[in-house]
This record gives sequence, structure tokens and C-alpha cells, in this order.
Amino acid sequence: MKSKWIKWLAVLALGMIGTASAQTSMRDLSWGNYIGTSLGVPNFGNVGLKIFGGQQLHRYFGWEAAVTRFGSETDATPFGDVHTDFWGLSGAGVGILPFSNEFSGFAKLGLMAGRKRVSGAGGDTNNNELNFLLGIGARFALTPSVALRAEYEDFSQGNLISVGVTYKF
Repeated sequence: MKSKWIKWLAVLALGMIGTASAQTSMRDLSWGNYIGTSLGVPNFGNVGLKIFGGQQLHRYFGWEAAVTRFGSETDATPFGDVHTDFWGLSGAGVGILPFSNEFSGFAKLGLMAGRKRVSGAGGDTNNNELNFLLGIGARFALTPSVALRAEYEDFSQGNLISVGVTYKF
């Protein structure tokens, strides 16, 4: 009876050691899932906010999806104030160029569904467009899970220069 329990404990211990070493090796890899947020300066509006998530599938390639709020602006006209706001949903493929374990550059190519809404004395209008999205940036890892990043994104309805933080899990 004792030998049966010893075998079960040995199997359990080996399983735990294998799981722990697999988790360590997966965490040390440069790829994985991530989420993040960025604040920036758009060419339109006051302050841009982006919430994004993605997956690095390989050392050199991944994908990313984001919701971006480009802020709003109000212009005074002789006929009354005109309020404009802009936001978009995007998806992009991400090419990655690692310079070291901590520092890498990246470029993005994708699509953004943008919505610009203008309201004022003359009525309300919505401008919905599907735009090509081009981006370039850099990422610096502070820890294996947390990184800082800076990027520039351009599409036909506007652009955004932003800095942010990512968390890899």
C-alpha cells in the first residue's frame, strides 16, 4: 500500500516540476499575449486614448486590435458651436525587429474603421470610413511582463503619436 502512495507522490512531484519548468520557459519567450493602453496627441482633437490587445505569434510577427478615442474639439462659429469627435476600431499585422532582449522596433499594417461625428447649428453629420492603417514604433521591456512603447500611426482620417505601457501574459 505504501509503495502505491509513493508512486503517486513521485508522479505528482514530477508533474509539478514539469509544469513549473514549462511555465518558466513560456514566460521567458519574447512572444505571447499582451494588453495595453496609450495616451497621445492626435492631429485632431485634444488627447487621444488607445486600449489595445494582441498576440506575438513569432519573434518577428504578431497581430493587434485596438479601440482608439481621438478626443473631441469644439469650434466657435458665428452660427453657434460646432462639436466634433472621432474614434475608431482597428486591426493590424505587426512586424517586429528585435534589437536586443529588451528593445525592439515594430511596424504595423492594417485597417481602421473610423467614425467622425460633427454636430452643431447646421445639423449633425457622421463620416464613417474604412482606412488603411500604417504605424511605426519602438518597445522597451522593463520586466519580462511590462514594457513601455512609443508609436506613430497614420490613416486617411488622421494620425496619432502616443506613448503607453503593455502587459504580457
